[in-house]
Amino acid sequence: MEHLTHCLACNSANHPAYIQTAAMLHAHQPTTYNFDRCGDCGLVFLNPRLDETELESFYTAAYLPYRVETAWGKYASFVKQDQHYIDQARVKRLREHHALTSQSRILDVGCGKPTFLGCLRNQTSAKLIGLDFSDEGWKHEPEKYADIDLRVGEVANLKIEKRVDVITMWHYLEHDYQPQLHLQQLLGISHPKTKLIVEVPNFESYTRRKFGQHWAGYHTPRHTALYSPNNIALLLKKSGWQVEKILTYGTLHPYTLHWMSRMEQQGIDWTSSMENRFIEFLVGKVLHAPIYLLQKWFSMGFMTVVAKPTEKN
Repeated sequence: MEHLTHCLACNSANHPAYIQTAAMLHAHQPTTYNFDRCGDCGLVFLNPRLDETELESFYTAAYLPYRVETAWGKYASFVKQDQHYIDQARVKRLREHHALTSQSRILDVGCGKPTFLGCLRNQTSAKLIGLDFSDEGWKHEPEKYADIDLRVGEVANLKIEKRVDVITMWHYLEHDYQPQLHLQQLLGISHPKTKLIVEVPNFESYTRRKFGQHWAGYHTPRHTALYSPNNIALLLKKSGWQVEKILTYGTLHPYTLHWMSRMEQQGIDWTSSMENRFIEFLVGKVLHAPIYLLQKWFSMGFMTVVAKPTEKN
């Protein structure tokens, strides 16, 4: 296990232990994991953290985001439709900051199951590139994503012949072991008007305060850092990016975090079928709708950051 000596956002050495949580979305085990909190910028980060090779055991075929059909049984079509709405919202977010053309070049870092890129492909003939450390999200459906440039590796491995217009990170940055380095490296494939769109859990949010150590935003031990608006802006600045906008919401519905956190409290078996939990999830989402309508004013669980390279870059 790797012990960090400095904060991932501001490089401060002042980061006392903050909280311990169990592994999440995973088979139960007695191990707990420690998060420190930076005394200077407030970043909460996993310390010590697993060697990256050890993380493979937390991204198996039983991992809930990888097994839509088998996890939700007869309700799988509803879950797939919800993912389609999320992907459409992400395309809309991208279009707000870049006019898509056949010449556009889009890079999705941490593409996972590349449904977002698939949704983009249906609306544009732009060059689409997806990067992930594993091909688990697409290797079983190669024909479905055959016309998208999907790559396995890290940001440092990227070899792109032309600079990209938009870089998206939908829940990638909180997994990144070297966020400053990788954000700096992305400048090498960017131009002055490139837009960087980052969506992450927001540590300074309602669901985190409500659920404490059971907050699913920790996603222990897969998430290496939990960002807040001030420290993600600081991280981007130190990495050569200038923040243009921070939104108090994302494309994921905050009730997703609420439900997952509640399930963590209950200690459910995440490798089992979720079919008998679907109605409960749906009813809860409806009942909590009035609270989560406030997310455009107060963060309920997520945030979105839009940035561009600083002028000196």
